[in-house]
Amino acid sequence: MKRYHRTAASQYLVVTLIIVSVVGFGLFNLFVMARVPFIDHFAIPWAAGRSWLLGGESPYAPSVYDLANMAIEESGFLAVLPETQTLTLPFLSLLFFLPFSLIPFAISRVIWVTILTISVGLIIYLSIHLAGWKLSLIGNFGVISILIIWLPSASGILSGQLSPIIIAMTLVGIYLLISGQDTSAGFILALTFSSAASVGLVLLILLVWSISQKRWSLLTSFFSGVIFLLVVSWLVLPAWFMDWASVMLNLYDGLDWLNTPLMGLASLLPGIADFFSIFLHAAFLLYGLIILITLKGKSGRVFIYKIFSFFIIVYLVNIQGSIIHLLLVIPAMLMVFRFWSERWKLFGKLLSWGTLFLIGFGSWLLVFSQIDFTTSFDVPLLSIGYPIFVSMGLFWIRWWALRIPAMPYEIT
Repeated sequence: MKRYHRTAASQYLVVTLIIVSVVGFGLFNLFVMARVPFIDHFAIPWAAGRSWLLGGESPYAPSVYDLANMAIEESGFLAVLPETQTLTLPFLSLLFFLPFSLIPFAISRVIWVTILTISVGLIIYLSIHLAGWKLSLIGNFGVISILIIWLPSASGILSGQLSPIIIAMTLVGIYLLISGQDTSAGFILALTFSSAASVGLVLLILLVWSISQKRWSLLTSFFSGVIFLLVVSWLVLPAWFMDWASVMLNLYDGLDWLNTPLMGLASLLPGIADFFSIFLHAAFLLYGLIILITLKGKSGRVFIYKIFSFFIIVYLVNIQGSIIHLLLVIPAMLMVFRFWSERWKLFGKLLSWGTLFLIGFGSWLLVFSQIDFTTSFDVPLLSIGYPIFVSMGLFWIRWWALRIPAMPYEIT
């Protein structure tokens, strides 16, 4: 009985911390949205869903922009709409926004920010768990809090982008997969299918690995989920694909819209930028192919290490080039911290927490003199330097992660 009471008290403390943190971040973001200018990536999907559900118009109609602009003006938020001025998400991604389109904009925006905060927290929590970094309750809370206020996380939450939810669902799918819950993992991963720009390569490597492992239930549930979503979307709005394709062709004429982080790295040497860019993309894609090939038959810690390494490649070749996708690098960073802490004891812990504080709060120092959430942050030290630093950390711990036998408490 005494042990039961202690466990219950701990659970209540965890739940209380989560509720207080979520509510606190929600109220804080409400305060910020009314006082800090920012780009709002939520308003147009909200208006598109509302226009379709309540007005019967195509979510890709030009009138959606006017409805979104009017909603922002009435809310009192200091938001500006993206330059695209139309819905660019496929209808499958719009499904995430439809429940909020039936709620007044100001209320739905606060709820959406809260959900994004929870999603980022879930990304960090699952990354800690999958990396095997053993932390106390306060340690988990500290890591999650620091990385939620990290510049890429905070800007993604404030701007209302869908990416944190997609990345969180991808990590949930991986967790379910290594836990042997293949059917559930397949359905969860199917929901991320429409966000191929963010996690498409991750889905590809997971599907190929599942084939090599003969995990047919994952494949069955994934493709069943994708087919179900496509059929339902075409039944409720048969013309959505043609409307969406028309918008995309008009907006993205040519290849000028491509903006991967590796292209940003290559631009630092303008004299050989084109050649250097091709070389970097080829090199990292080749490394990704090697990971894909060597992942066959792997499980446990080795599987997690290789998947987290692949996450960095997915970020570096991401065609959207947004710092919000640096959330993909968090799992690898926390795995590095885990081995530093285990192998070097007190020094490793101090190094890990010192690096975490430097990354979390130092990111704001990089833009302190030019904080402007109405434009994309151009901070090479963060968008390029950070993933390269984490990549070096992964190579540093490679022998520990791949060669040393797993401990009894680890995922196998």
